[in-house]
Amino acid sequence: MTDTDPPEPGSAVAARVRQLAEALGPATLATALLFYFGYVATRARYAYFGVPVDMTGRSNQDLMLDGLEVVFVPATMIFLGIMTLIGIHALTLWLLSRDADAGDDTSAATFLAYGFLLVGVLLIGRALIGIFVQGPEVSVIIGATPLSLAFGPAAVAYGVWIHGRRRGRPVLPLHLARNGVMCALALGVAGLFWASTQLAWAYGTGRGKQDAAALADRPEVVVDTKEPLDGLPTGVTAARLGTAGESVRTFRHRYRGFRLLMASGGQLFLVTPQWMSGRDQTVVLPYGDDIRVQLIPQN
Repeated sequence: MTDTDPPEPGSAVAARVRQLAEALGPATLATALLFYFGYVATRARYAYFGVPVDMTGRSNQDLMLDGLEVVFVPATMIFLGIMTLIGIHALTLWLLSRDADAGDDTSAATFLAYGFLLVGVLLIGRALIGIFVQGPEVSVIIGATPLSLAFGPAAVAYGVWIHGRRRGRPVLPLHLARNGVMCALALGVAGLFWASTQLAWAYGTGRGKQDAAALADRPEVVVDTKEPLDGLPTGVTAARLGTAGESVRTFRHRYRGFRLLMASGGQLFLVTPQWMSGRDQTVVLPYGDDIRVQLIPQN
C-alpha cells in the first residue's frame, strides 16, 4: 500500500472497535457479562422447579458468582476460536504471498475465496431458516442458528477480502466495504452473545435437573408452624404438637419430609425428595417468627 492508496476497511473498523473497548473498559464489560450469564443460568435453574428468579431475591453479587460457573465454557470456546481464526488468516496470507510470487491466476487463494463465500452463504441461509422457520423456541435450545448467524456474514466478508487482495484492488468501494465489515462484526457479536445465552440457559436447566436428582441426599427440613398448612405435597406428613387439651403451645403443627431447595430473600423454598417436574409443586414459606425450622442430616 502506497501513501496515495485508501486505507483498508479493516483498519478503520479495528480503530473503532478499539475505541469502543476503551470506552467500555474491560472490568465493566466483564462484570456485565458475569451478571447477565448468572441471571440467565439462575433463571433456568429455578424455572425447572417452577420458581421465577424474581421471587428468589438473589443479590447482584450472587448472580455474578453464578455467572462464574457459566462463563468458563463460552470463554474457552471464544479463545480457541480466536486461535483458529489467527491460524486461518496466517495460512491465507501465505497463500496470497506465494501466488503473487508465482503469478498464478487460478491459485489456491481463489478457491479459498470462493470457498469462504459459499460457506458464508450457506451459513446465512441456515441462520435465516433457524430464525424465521424453526420458531422462537430456538432461543432456549443450543443449536446451529446463532453460530451460523455469527460466522456466515464474517465468512462472506472474508471471502470478498481475499478475492480483492488476490486481484490487487478492492471488490467494493471503500465506504461499502467499511459498512459491510461493521455489519458482519455486529452480526458476529449478536450471534456469539445469543449462543452464550443458550449455553447459560442449558447449563442452568442442567443444574436444576442435578438438584432434583440429589434431593434425597439433602438434610430433611422439619417445619413447625402456628397455623396449619394447606395443600401439602405428596410425601410430607403432618402432626399436631402437644396434648388435646393444651392451648398455650406456640407451635402447634409439625411437618416432616421436606427438602430445602433454597433459602433466599427471607423465604424458604421447599420440595420433597421424590419431586418431579410437572407433577409436584414447590412450597414457599416466609421465614419469620411464625415458623420454626429443624434440619436433620441424611446418611
